[in-house]
Parts: sequence; C-alpha cells; structure tokens
Amino acid sequence: MKKIEEKIQQLEFKILERHVLKEKNLLITEMKKIGIEKLPYSYSSLKQFIDPETMEFHYNKHYKGYVDKLNDALSKKKYGDLELEQIIKTISRFDKTIRNNAGGAFNHALFWNMLSPNLTKLKGELLKKITKEYGSFPSFKKEFEKIAKERFGSGWVWLILTSRNTLKIMSTPNQDNPLMNVIEGGGFPLLGLDLWEHSYYLKYRNKRDEYIVNFWKVVNWDFVSKLYEMKTDTKLLETKKMGQILSEGKSEMCSSSENKFYKELFNTNENVKWTYMRGINKIMREVFSENFMENPPNNEMSGVYDLEGPGRSVINKLNTNYTSFCILLNDLNQVITKLTKSQPIDFRNKTPEEQKKESDRFVRALNHFKFRIFNKESSTLQNLLRVLTGTNNAGNKREETTASILRTYLGKEFKVEIIGGIGNKKDAIGGVDIEITKDGITQTAQVKPFRHKIITDDGILLEDTASVKLYKTDLMIFQNGKNVLVFNKKPKIVDGNYIFPLDSLLYDIQ
Repeated sequence: MKKIEEKIQQLEFKILERHVLKEKNLLITEMKKIGIEKLPYSYSSLKQFIDPETMEFHYNKHYKGYVDKLNDALSKKKYGDLELEQIIKTISRFDKTIRNNAGGAFNHALFWNMLSPNLTKLKGELLKKITKEYGSFPSFKKEFEKIAKERFGSGWVWLILTSRNTLKIMSTPNQDNPLMNVIEGGGFPLLGLDLWEHSYYLKYRNKRDEYIVNFWKVVNWDFVSKLYEMKTDTKLLETKKMGQILSEGKSEMCSSSENKFYKELFNTNENVKWTYMRGINKIMREVFSENFMENPPNNEMSGVYDLEGPGRSVINKLNTNYTSFCILLNDLNQVITKLTKSQPIDFRNKTPEEQKKESDRFVRALNHFKFRIFNKESSTLQNLLRVLTGTNNAGNKREETTASILRTYLGKEFKVEIIGGIGNKKDAIGGVDIEITKDGITQTAQVKPFRHKIITDDGILLEDTASVKLYKTDLMIFQNGKNVLVFNKKPKIVDGNYIFPLDSLLYDIQ
C-alpha cells in the first residue's frame, strides 16, 4: 500500500510538469465508483406518503440513473478517486453534467434515509433548536411547507444548519444541494423533500401541496437528529482541536532573509502578487466551501468563517501575506524535490517575466494539491494559521497603540476611532484602520509599522513598512514603539519602499 501511495504522488508531480505517462491512465481506469445507497425499506412501506410504483421507479430509474451517469462522466474526465460529498462541496470545478448527476445521487442518498415507515418523533437538541428559532414545531412545519410550495418547477426544499450554527429553510432548483459551494447562503442539509414531479405525480397528480403536507407522516426524525448532533459535535471538536493546535503546535518559520526576499518580491512585482492572490482566493472558496459565506451578516466581507473558532477566519489574510507565501512555497518544494526529479519552484535570480512564469507554476501546484495542503490535519495549514493569527494580533496591537498615542497627543478635540478588523469592509476594501474626527470632519487612515525614517533628496523614505501599496485613505500613519508618524500626502513607491514629500509629515510624535 505504501509503495502504491508513493507511486501516485510521483505521478501527480509529473502531471504538474505536463508529462503524459501510461501509468496515469492505468491508475485512472481503476477509479473507485460512486456507490448505490441501499433502500432501507420496501417499496410499499411508505403508502401513507407515496405509492409502491412511484417508489420503485424513483429508486431504480431516477436515482440509479443519476449514479450511473455520474460515474460515466467522472471516468471520461479522468478525475480519479473522489468521494461523492467531496464532489458536492467543490462542485464549481466540475461541468454541468457532473453537477446535475452528482446532485441527484447525493440528494437521493440522503432522502431515502430521511424517510421511515415507522412513526418517529422529534426530540432532544434539534427540537430545542427549532423551537428557539421558529417559536414552535408547528410554526417550523408551516414555514417549511410555505417554502416548498413556493418552489416553481423542479427542485428541493431543505432545512439546513448554516456556518453560523443557525437553522434555515431554503429551496434549491433542479438537483442542487445546499452543500454545493455555488449555492449562496447554503449550509449542511438536515432534512430535504424532493419536489420533482417524478417523486409524486403518479399518486398526487397536480396536488403537490397534499404531497408536501403528507411528508411529515414519514420523516425519520431519528436520522435527522443524528445528522444535527453529528454536525454540531464535530464543529465543537474541530474548534477545540484547532485552538489546541494554534496554542501548542511548533511552527517551522521561514528565515528572516527569506521573508525579506518575498516581501520585496510582493512589493516590486505586481504580476507575481496578483497571480498568487487570484489563485489562492479561488482555492480558498473550493477547499473551505462549507465555511465560505458569500453574504455574511453585519456588513462583513465574504470569505471563510468559523474555521479556527467562531467568526471570520484569519485564513482570509493568506492572499496578501508574504510570510505565508514563503511557507507554502518551501513546503511544496520539499515534496517536489523529495518525490520527483523536477526542479523546485524558485523566484531568485530571475527576470520579472520569469518570476511571473514561476508564480503561474506555483499556483498550478497549489491548486493540484489543495485538498492535502489545506486539510485540517495538515501541518502546513496549522503553520499558516499560527503565522496569520500572530500577524493579525500584531496588527491589532499596533492599531490600539497608535490610537492611544494619537488620543494623548491630539487631545479631546479629536475623536480617534479604530475601524480595522477581520472582515470589516472599510478596512478590507478601503484600507481604513483608524478614523480621526474633529469639528464634524472625519479623515481616514491606514496604520503600518516602520523601522527607519531616512531623509533623502527625494523626500522621507521609510524602511520595513510591511506590504507596500498605495491606499485611498486621507492619511497614512506609521508606528514604531512610541514614535508615530502621520503623513497627509500620497507617497511614491520606489524599489518597494514609501517615499513621502518633505512637507507631507503632519505629525512626528516621539
């Protein structure tokens, strides 16, 4: 088994280098097929809800048809071994045929288990949750029926658990599932009802409302409750474990010279930085699809939430952090050099055009191994989260220190308010960390560190200011210990450093 795994890894890297190998085709043809979920009761067991003929046709023709067509589509595309749930969570990377048939296979595999010929009663934690959020169980049923009846045409109605650990009733078209990363406002499905005509028409004809009401007679609340308990328990365990990892784990950091090089690379080669940013943003959406929120509450930015704990994750800062870029590159290169004879990805001693090509190669490699790199058990992900958490905490402390110094220096006439925060749109889009208000006039400011201030013929040069780019804020503020510099004019960027006009230094607080 170990030899087979090593061979698969070697082939993966050779695919990255675009070498076409016969062994690859041999492995792909041995792809594990998506299985058929066994019907847990007879075709005639649910007569109070659906007739035997519909049940038999629904299961053998429609459901098995979805599975067969899915396996056929996967084999033609040569995706290799994939779990059905993994396909659903990352559905954006697949074509329409796979999306439709994977959805049909997954939805029905759930649906069969959500039904039972035996009368079950909702109780326990899920009943408490439903009662708390909907007022009562009858109120929940009424809302579920309302959303189901509003679905025009084919689709499903669902009760889901959102990434915020709240319940939500929603409808999806065709064979889409709330777990798909293309579904806005989706989540983990707990209960679902098939609203396609083939699921009810032989018995109910055009009386779909009656079919919806009769659904409650056969809901397997034991199974639905287990789904809820499994998901909530898993979230609690994952949060606890991630907290332990972040506080107790050891991180292999990049050297100071490496960090300096990649900071300069980010600050001087926009093509490298933007290629990486676009690539990593796409990867984050796919690998953390279950935690990705398109429209989070409180006017926050879209992104990954509830990964290392409640709220917006620091992993969203991965796209602009050059230290994380270095960790990812070093870890990936270790595997490349260990398992293959391929040249490691290297940005040193290259022209800007050659560096751009290396960044393309880097993103392709990250995309290829994304589900391994960003697995919650991955040491690389753990290192990244520790680094990003540390960077975020340092940034918060810098803003608090700067705001405190400004309040003391400027006095009570000025109101100094910290705006920055993970997910805050003013910060993420406009770069606003602090707002300073006097006489009803507010000025926005970006806060950054600096190490040295040097007066040159061209102006005031600042060294070691972290990521260097132009901001749209009214002011730029730099902090080093008790020294705070406030500039009110736009700088030039030269060789990855800020240079401000001599007359732009508004305050030099010592």
